[in-house]
Amino acid sequence: MTPLEDLSTDQLWELRKEIVLNSIFVADYRNSFGISPHSACDLFDGYVEFLNSLAEDSGVPDWTTLDSPEHLQEWLLCFDDLSWVQYEE
Repeated sequence: MTPLEDLSTDQLWELRKEIVLNSIFVADYRNSFGISPHSACDLFDGYVEFLNSLAEDSGVPDWTTLDSPEHLQEWLLCFDDLSWVQYEE
């Protein structure tokens, strides 16, 4: 299992494609990367907030158009510490 902070941009995007972004169900955040669904949910809920903020700042009417590997990587780089991320065994 590779820690979240060591995933490449391509791997992060693979993780993103495995989950249901903006879902209210924690089960929709199950993934093959070993990240607990709760941690993945927290991470991607923050990512959606990040995209909403980008959309507001740039005048884009729909944040979903900003969902991209580059923005996901940019979001992850906002964290100095990812020790809160839990992994499944």
